Amino acid sequence: MQHRSEERQGWNSSLIKRLAGDLGAAAVSATLVAPAVTIIDRALVEKSASNQPLIRGLRKHALAALKHPARFAFQLPFGIIWALYGVTFTVANGADTISHELKAKATGLITFLSTTLVNVPMGVWKDIRFAQIFGSNATAAGVTRPPLVQNRSVARAATAIFLLRDSVTIFGSFTLAPRLSEMIPDDLASHPHTKPIIAQLTVPVLTQLVATPLHLLGLDLYMRQHQVPLVDRVVQSQRYLASSTVVRCIRIIPAFGFGCLANIELRSFFQRNFKS
Repeated sequence: MQHRSEERQGWNSSLIKRLAGDLGAAAVSATLVAPAVTIIDRALVEKSASNQPLIRGLRKHALAALKHPARFAFQLPFGIIWALYGVTFTVANGADTISHELKAKATGLITFLSTTLVNVPMGVWKDIRFAQIFGSNATAAGVTRPPLVQNRSVARAATAIFLLRDSVTIFGSFTLAPRLSEMIPDDLASHPHTKPIIAQLTVPVLTQLVATPLHLLGLDLYMRQHQVPLVDRVVQSQRYLASSTVVRCIRIIPAFGFGCLANIELRSFFQRNFKS
């Protein structure tokens, strides 16, 4: 009886240490990806709201971040992005650790569902906050954009599209990429460690070919919350599909490419060192 109690205490101690490592890996990874994602997401919203050139917005915000890094890091937009990815990586890590500890059969499915349930609503919250901060009353060529007209049904449609967009990205990043890495032939990547790197840097990027049109349509619905024919919305929102797709593909590289790889490596490091 005492032996079983000591065994359980050891199991609990080991699990807590590994979960602490998961949390540490997630926090560091979120810190690494937040600057680039904050700059890109702000430029994308300003592009949709006021037709500001993407390159100009990216350059302006990147220079501002380099000149005043402390001010940039302690502003609300950076905090929102950091929270989004910090929580996403934490839940993905924790779900995988607990599932393996309990020897669950559907570990991949559990991780995907847990991560989606957290990332998707937080991603929608992030988009709404960025639209409120950088989309409302945006100025372009000296003209002030009128305040958003609230329409619950249109806002709900925008939210549903954002949910679908983020589900596509999460599935590609946390479920599809690891599975496809195992299918990469040895002729292309002979070293086993190279395969997940290739998959993690390509699969999430390719998901943006589906996610970007949804993202642009969702932004249009949120920015124009009045009755507009669907055809007009599609035409208007997809005017800059090519450039926006390129930018979102670039955006996904730090977010779910290098971000996921950093999270995986850091998590492995902490798991090895925290293992009892």
